[in-house]
Amino acid sequence: MRSEAIMSSYVLNGAIVGSDDATVFDLISKPPIYEVVRVVAGRPLFLEDHLDRMYNSGSLIGYDIGFTRDEVKGFCSKCIEENGIENNNIKLMAVEDDFGDKRFIVMAIESFYPPKSYYKEGIRTTLLDYQRDNPNAKIQHGDYKQRVKDAMEKADAFEVLLKNGEGFILEGSRSNMFYVIDGKMYTAPSTDVLLGITRKHIIKLCKDIGYEVEEKKLHIDEMKSVDGMFISGTSIGVLPITYVDSYVLGSVNNPAIKKLLDAYDTMIYKTLG
Repeated sequence: MRSEAIMSSYVLNGAIVGSDDATVFDLISKPPIYEVVRVVAGRPLFLEDHLDRMYNSGSLIGYDIGFTRDEVKGFCSKCIEENGIENNNIKLMAVEDDFGDKRFIVMAIESFYPPKSYYKEGIRTTLLDYQRDNPNAKIQHGDYKQRVKDAMEKADAFEVLLKNGEGFILEGSRSNMFYVIDGKMYTAPSTDVLLGITRKHIIKLCKDIGYEVEEKKLHIDEMKSVDGMFISGTSIGVLPITYVDSYVLGSVNNPAIKKLLDAYDTMIYKTLG
């Protein structure tokens, strides 16, 4: 496994390690359980939610992470403080190395936050036939990442939307997907997708602004009935979709999506105090 650390140091089992020392990554061949957390104004956003999901992922595959939540929160604080992180993503990884020793790594990684034009104009997405073995467990698989990368490059797309063998569009490769039909908001059932942290907050936020979110799978044959779509995630927040391959959507002008965009920005500011 290669290191993704981009700043001067990372945290390994609580110890500060210089990023030029990648020894531990050479000892890891198993796919890790991981979380990507956005740091805003020096504070990790929705950290408790991310830890809930991380420990749940471990339970789903029978893996004991080996460190307490308080220890992990300390690792995160140490990485943020040591590198002076103000606005960047950090990656948390839990895995056994090739000798059976438990490793917990926290590192600052390359982060991309969409420019304002993406929110005003919407993004291009493409479909990929793929379904996760265990949708609720966030585990990093190399082959999956390569297939997604190839599909995005071929279509010149910002994101890949995953379509299962029955023709249902469930989620993005690194995001959750919502869609609007006749003014009502929908998203795929919780059992079929990775339970995104931002997804959870968006569902609550929709209720606060007067939109109930129904969990319902979207079939490819229903695309012509869709009024708007957006993806959600750690780095992107709420990002409208204009293209799904050849399908063209009016997401950026959809009243429900526009209202949600404003409400989400307000929520983030309030969360950070």
